[in-house]
Amino acid sequence: MNEFKITPQTYIDMNKEFEEEGTPFRISIPTQEQIDKHRSQPSAPYQAPPKVDMVQEMWDAIGGRPND
Repeated sequence: MNEFKITPQTYIDMNKEFEEEGTPFRISIPTQEQIDKHRSQPSAPYQAPPKVDMVQEMWDAIGGRPND
């Protein structure tokens, strides 16, 4: 795994880029302890949402496809 060190300076640099680009968004700058604590927590397992066929749902809502 290719990891890089995230520090408060990372957030300062991102805020500077946002400002230079005119992005109306700023990030709160955490302490190094907060960053380390967050990164040491295990990630939640990814669970894909249920698949939905929205087109079929629309057909079902109007009583099915014509000529069926």
